Amino acid sequence: MDHSPTSGALFILWCLLGSVWSGPTPTVPPASLKDSHYTPSRPLKSIVELVTPITKLPAITPNSDVRTTTVTSTTSERPIPALRPVYRLNGSNGQACILLQVDAIITVMYRTKLGIDEKVDIYVPDEATVTGNCDSENTVTMSLKWKAFVLSWSFSKTPGGERWYVDKIELTYNSSERHFEHIDQPNKTIRLSSEKKHSHMLFPTPVGKSYVCTDDVIIPLTDGKNEATVLLRDMKLQPFKFKNNEFAAEFSCRSLSARAGRDETAPVAVGSTLAAAVLLTIAGYAGWRYFKVNKVKYDTME
Repeated sequence: MDHSPTSGALFILWCLLGSVWSGPTPTVPPASLKDSHYTPSRPLKSIVELVTPITKLPAITPNSDVRTTTVTSTTSERPIPALRPVYRLNGSNGQACILLQVDAIITVMYRTKLGIDEKVDIYVPDEATVTGNCDSENTVTMSLKWKAFVLSWSFSKTPGGERWYVDKIELTYNSSERHFEHIDQPNKTIRLSSEKKHSHMLFPTPVGKSYVCTDDVIIPLTDGKNEATVLLRDMKLQPFKFKNNEFAAEFSCRSLSARAGRDETAPVAVGSTLAAAVLLTIAGYAGWRYFKVNKVKYDTME
């Protein structure tokens, strides 16, 4: 076999190409590395979260701030209170004779069969039945009736007819009413009245005016054994009406209190003046007596 230069060159070229083809096989990146560096899934997911974030509402628990805020917002919007009822008694001419506007609460004290003293509050309802008598010129009455209770008002005029006043407030009830649980004396009709003292008048007001009092007024009631109180709040009252069905000009209870204060001040001032006058008289007489006795003794010695 002869070896030509061309065959040797081909052999060398074949060896070189075989070494290139038999080189190391390129390694394939693992799946985790592929996901983290070559796939766009993570960056795309991150972009979606930034563009459309998901807002989660906080859980509402009994002690959470959200619940507290909601309750506060709800309770701040209170409904407008209803107007106070007007109890009206008409005269024989069909017009109002007595008008009463008040929020009244009656507190009754009683004793149970076990000897325990209890008390119960009873509200005078808006729908109480109004009855009474306006036939007399100087005395009129009005009663508010509901269930087993009757609250009566008696009005009179002063002897000169300048002022009207409440002569008596009376409460009548049955002791078996459901409010009086385990009362010691059931099935009895009890009548309690305001204490009537000498020259004592309730709510004296000039005739033709309405008595108005925004302060709370408490009237004690008793029959000598049983007791109760009537709480009158935001009251407006006028008997002996004859012109129209509306309240007349107002006479405030505060002006009445101021006048009572002046009436109490006058006796004190008069008494102080009299006491000072008596003291000056005694002192003057003592001085005159002293000098008179000394002068008599001096003349006797001469």
